[in-house]
Amino acid sequence: MTEHFKKRITEFFLTFCIATTGTVFVSAVYINIFWRGALLDPDFLWQNLLLCFVCSLCNFIHPFQESSRIRVWLNIGARYLYINVVILGSGHLFRWLDIKNILMLAVMMLEILLVFVMVSWVMWQLHKKDSERLNEKLQEYQRTGGRT
Repeated sequence: MTEHFKKRITEFFLTFCIATTGTVFVSAVYINIFWRGALLDPDFLWQNLLLCFVCSLCNFIHPFQESSRIRVWLNIGARYLYINVVILGSGHLFRWLDIKNILMLAVMMLEILLVFVMVSWVMWQLHKKDSERLNEKLQEYQRTGGRT
């Protein structure tokens, strides 16, 4: 297994864990707003885990090589669109939301945005630390002329 593949799998599971945590939080808020007093079917937990897993697969979506800001933003947009389609479609399928209820749909979309931003920010911070560490190693390599 290549180092790149190991890193991608690690990022996938980290994204899954962060997304699951965020989803549990926003689900609690959503349920308190729209389904107050409802008894939850245990299938809800499995559905939540499944959706977090499917949404985390967007880590493997790279329609563009991130060589420019525009392509980075297009990649982020593609991931966000994918996540919205998965969650809103599944939410309708699992009967979590009534797509005709504009308020319910708006709250769900806001919660999707909040979790997306949270997960993206955490992953960006981790990548930033990796980049800084690699830049330090590169500078050290350049200072020593390649001698270890």
